[in-house]
Amino acid sequence: MQKIAFIVLPIFFFLYNAIETGLKLSHSSLCHSTGCLFADNLLRFDSLYLNYIGVAVSLLIMILGWLSYHDKVSKKFFYLVLFVSLLFETIMLGYQYFVSPEMCKFCMGVYAFLWAIMITASGRYAVMALSAVLALVTALSFLAIPKTAAFVVKNGTYLIQSPTCPHCKKVKTYFKENDINFTKLDINSPEAKNFATFLNFSTIPIMIVKKDQVVEILNGDEAIIDSFSQKESESQDTPLPTTDDLFNINGSSDKEGCGFFSIDKQEDKCESEQ
Repeated sequence: MQKIAFIVLPIFFFLYNAIETGLKLSHSSLCHSTGCLFADNLLRFDSLYLNYIGVAVSLLIMILGWLSYHDKVSKKFFYLVLFVSLLFETIMLGYQYFVSPEMCKFCMGVYAFLWAIMITASGRYAVMALSAVLALVTALSFLAIPKTAAFVVKNGTYLIQSPTCPHCKKVKTYFKENDINFTKLDINSPEAKNFATFLNFSTIPIMIVKKDQVVEILNGDEAIIDSFSQKESESQDTPLPTTDDLFNINGSSDKEGCGFFSIDKQEDKCESEQ
């Protein structure tokens, strides 16, 4: 068992990473699933550099494993590198699990190799590693991490709102009175909040109207209601809304919307008065 843990498995682990890196350099891969593509897009840098890191770490584990088979001092460093690698890969895979709709199969293979080496090397250290991994996964599950998924898919009207915002209630009441169908998106969801922050909007409601490849965005209750009112009176030659009215990139004034907690700053929220 010791020979498998310190020599055989580390050699196969190194070959696994080296082969994948070689294939990546040749514009190929062991993993061709959508999850692998998603995993690459989650990185701040080219995924090939992560493969280089994987090769370096697996080589270090292989060398330390061979030394550990004959030297007790090297064994401590072997477990240290293995333990840190498990925690690193847990974060990488954990983030994929909560963000991506599909996992990277190659990353899961790396994780399986690390666990196989740890379990066969020492049951006691494996239990310690499992405790740390469970703590990391639990911490990740507590975070509101935006998911890589489309929310505005079908044609229609979408309203980013809050149940306690009076400006949002004003728009929803108008929609109900005029039989306008719409889909509610809660501003407290990380996806909606990131979208609003990306557009530099600091208040809600925000209306999104999707029609095939054309998307219209309006911010503020007055701009939203006026857009529908003017569409109804087009036959009377009423001037159409300007670009600034339709797409207010600077956001609406406080009189037209409620502030929300954005990614980079805290805006004052409206008190629910209605």
